[in-house]
Amino acid sequence: MASGSPMNDIMEMKQRGLSNNEIIQNLQRQGYSNTQIFDAMSQADTKIAVEGNMQPISGGQPPRQSYPMPQQESELDQEIFTPPPMEEERQQQSSNYQAPQQDTSFDENQVKVEELVEAVIEEKWEELVKDVNKIVDWKNKVESRVSEMEVTLAGLRENFSDLQRAILSKVNDYDKHIQEVGSEIQAMEKVFSKVLPRFTENINELSSIAEKLKKGKNENKKGAGSS
Repeated sequence: MASGSPMNDIMEMKQRGLSNNEIIQNLQRQGYSNTQIFDAMSQADTKIAVEGNMQPISGGQPPRQSYPMPQQESELDQEIFTPPPMEEERQQQSSNYQAPQQDTSFDENQVKVEELVEAVIEEKWEELVKDVNKIVDWKNKVESRVSEMEVTLAGLRENFSDLQRAILSKVNDYDKHIQEVGSEIQAMEKVFSKVLPRFTENINELSSIAEKLKKGKNENKKGAGSS
């Protein structure tokens, strides 16, 4: 697609006498889009209208002044100034013959401009539809990602709940073991509190017996030595 505005090209082609239909076809062959052509033609028409209003009227003929004809004018003079009927009829036929051509050219240009406007509207509509489709695609992608994030978050919550339950179970088991160990220690304390005094008495008895045996051995040694 051609870049820039073809307004200057349109002005040049209008000065060369090309019709709007020919101008549009030339610009389309040059690669300009319908939107560029329509905008440039609108700008060119506006510029031509403004410049036409600003140009001073020059080269025109001064207004004709009507002078009263003298009363003594002869019939011959009137016949000289009166155009023949055949020439007037030819002029009317010529003007009537050219008018349909101008109307036909105007109608063709008008139809081409209308087609161009419709093409521009269609292009704008297609661009709008593309933009809307992009927005819809973006919305669907966002909704899909949000759904995936919700599923992931739900999974994380479930995993966290499982981990929390596992930790609480381990803590409860630990407390239970601690309580069992405490109970066993208390039972051992009770056993020791009952057994330890007897054990102490037995040790004392064994100590006294050992002392007696030791004294008896010493006395036997002394008796044997004296004999």
